[in-house]
Amino acid sequence: MNKTEALQFLTDMYNDIVVGLNLEKIPVYFSEEYYQVTDGVKTNKEEFTKHIATLKEMVEKIKVSPFYDTLFDEELQTMTLRYTVDVTKKNGNSGQVELIAIFELEGHKILRCNEISCPLNNADEFKEIASVSN
Repeated sequence: MNKTEALQFLTDMYNDIVVGLNLEKIPVYFSEEYYQVTDGVKTNKEEFTKHIATLKEMVEKIKVSPFYDTLFDEELQTMTLRYTVDVTKKNGNSGQVELIAIFELEGHKILRCNEISCPLNNADEFKEIASVSN
C-alpha cells in the first residue's frame, strides 16, 4: 500500500471496528497472526476481539478525532497515528483518551499494533479503556 491507501484502510477500520464496534468486520482488517501491545500489555486477535466485545457492552458512543499526526513508511509498511477518542459510557460518564498507534501492515491486513494511551480527563475511570476486557 502507499500512504493514501494505508490511511484510507485504517480510517475504514476505525469507523467499522472502533466507532462501529462491529465484531464481524474484524477478519476483514486483521491478520490471523495479529497481536497488539497496548500500554505494555500484549494481546492476540482473540483477546482483541474480547476487548471490542467488552467495549460494545459498556460504551454508548465512541468518536475518533481526525488523525493529528500520520507517518507512513512505505518500505516497512508501517503507519503511525496520533489521535484522540471521545468515549461516552452507558452509565453516562464521558472521557477523552489520547492514543499513539503504530500499525504494521501486510497485504491488506493489520499484522501488529503497538499503542500507548493517555486519558486526558477522568483518568481513574478511563485509564484502561484502550485495553479493557472481560
